[in-house]
Amino acid sequence: MNYSSLVSRLCLPLIFLLISQAGARGAAIMVNEYKNTGGNADGTKMVTDEYIEFVLTENLTATALAGFVFGDSNAATSSLISAFQFDLTTLNSVLSAAGRSDFLAGTIIVVKGTALGPEDLSYNPNAGNVTDDAAWNIQLVSGLGAKGHPTTSINGSIDIAGTGDVIWIASSLPSSSTDTSGFIHALGHDTSPGAIGTAVTSQFGAASLLGSNITSSQSVYNTAGALVSLTNSTSGTMGTVNTTDNSIWIQNELRITALGVPEPSRAMIVLVALTAMTTCRKRRW
Repeated sequence: MNYSSLVSRLCLPLIFLLISQAGARGAAIMVNEYKNTGGNADGTKMVTDEYIEFVLTENLTATALAGFVFGDSNAATSSLISAFQFDLTTLNSVLSAAGRSDFLAGTIIVVKGTALGPEDLSYNPNAGNVTDDAAWNIQLVSGLGAKGHPTTSINGSIDIAGTGDVIWIASSLPSSSTDTSGFIHALGHDTSPGAIGTAVTSQFGAASLLGSNITSSQSVYNTAGALVSLTNSTSGTMGTVNTTDNSIWIQNELRITALGVPEPSRAMIVLVALTAMTTCRKRRW
């Protein structure tokens, strides 16, 4: 094979790689962790010392975030039993105080029970503090910054069960207690999945459902990135990255990209592809 033929064979794949890498996106928001305790839901419809942690993988406005619906399933992971929304007024106040028009990819949003402290609405993401999780997260208390959905179709309490549960987020309110068609992302645990647990593994991969029970005060968290890898532990990491790999994904990829700085691996792919494109044009001349 001569040089000209080799270049021709390489050009299209490399150009495709450039395009696919630059445009590759997963879910706009993902569940990153949740914690179970032995309590019961209080008046705000969430157990007082449980929490759910989300990570943004794209820049999102307050309106976009408030349009999502999230909740959990029953212990058998066979039906949806709660539906919550982020409070638009609260989200707008966070952005206004930060002088921003949107929340950046890499932002961590915590929804927690009342026993885990007051809401933390400080938000100050910038290029100099991508490893400062406190600057890149907000913590919403159930009943305040996160509220039960105004409909009553799926409107119970978030009470994470040790024998099984699915934490989900959807683009709109599910039409029934078994409707997962609008799910954006979900994580859960169960040794014998029901309809919701099975749907989660079908839609997001087997790794999205931990195949074990968890005990009181244990958290289930993602140890990796967009390709989820779950584990459970008694040491939760509310509002912060979970592990080294999770840190690399959130701090060194999502946040840096959101601020307009290409990650090193992507920059190298771009450089190689642009070189190939230039070579292609020169050979054609």
